[in-house]
Amino acid sequence: MSKKYFLIFLLFFLIGCEVQESKNIYKPPQELESFKNVFELNIYTNDQINQIKIKLKKLLQTDVIDLKEPISINFDIEDIPDYIDCGYMNEEIYVNYIERIFGTQLQADIGINVKMINDGILFEKFNIKYTFTSKETGTRWRFATNKPKDLLVGNPVYDENPYRKCLSKNTLENEIIKYFSL
Repeated sequence: MSKKYFLIFLLFFLIGCEVQESKNIYKPPQELESFKNVFELNIYTNDQINQIKIKLKKLLQTDVIDLKEPISINFDIEDIPDYIDCGYMNEEIYVNYIERIFGTQLQADIGINVKMINDGILFEKFNIKYTFTSKETGTRWRFATNKPKDLLVGNPVYDENPYRKCLSKNTLENEIIKYFSL
């Protein structure tokens, strides 16, 4: 085989083995208006306080509730795409994309400020801190109510934007407000 044919063969071989660039395109979520994470001004009566204590005892699976201290609730969320938005990879919801490839987990830590007033109680502002985790890689997005998070990813899948944004859909925030409304 002559050098000329060998070079042509080598060129075709190299072109045939070239890795095709992925067409994956990431689209970040649309930021929502700031969520008003405060309860309506309502001083609860002793009967209402007892109803709230019963709800909290069931929720927290405890016998003792001290409403003179801030309330802290921690739990895992199963239906992750219902609670957070991390945009899209191509046409697929990014949270589902990460679940399909790596497995995911979402934890929520809720803190509620409580103030005792005369014979009643006032629930004040609350905050929810989320931790969305890719199980296989250990990558974590930590963000909170009204505070989305941009995370630099190690493999941006040939995308120009190496950041992935996650934010709350305010679903859990609305559930908390309903939970304490009597």
